[in-house]
Amino acid sequence: MASYWTKYEDTHLMKAIPLYRQRLMHANSTDKVTLEVAIYIQKTIPELQDRTIDSIEKRLPYFENLLAGVFEKSDYAKKDQYLYSFLPRDNEGRIPNPCFTRHKYNGALSQYLKKENQDIA
Repeated sequence: MASYWTKYEDTHLMKAIPLYRQRLMHANSTDKVTLEVAIYIQKTIPELQDRTIDSIEKRLPYFENLLAGVFEKSDYAKKDQYLYSFLPRDNEGRIPNPCFTRHKYNGALSQYLKKENQDIA
């Protein structure tokens, strides 16, 4: 079973968020960018080399949304809520990045996507 991300690891992952956001702004595929940045992080941040690429890839969108203040604070894991809106996006945007998580954050993302699809129809 995967271990929880620690505050120490989050501090080091946070260093890569500006790069991740910059890459996302110019991306056609958020999935591809997320994977590329995860590989880069795993290879270049020694403190995260024990994390798998898959683990980093799944944490990045969730963590970026958390730092940007997307959704409600209560939609994030309690252990992460202290970082809510800690590092807003340059444009103050709140459009979510897709994510992979096991807690109720998925529900918030599902509701957002459902509403977006209804607005299009």
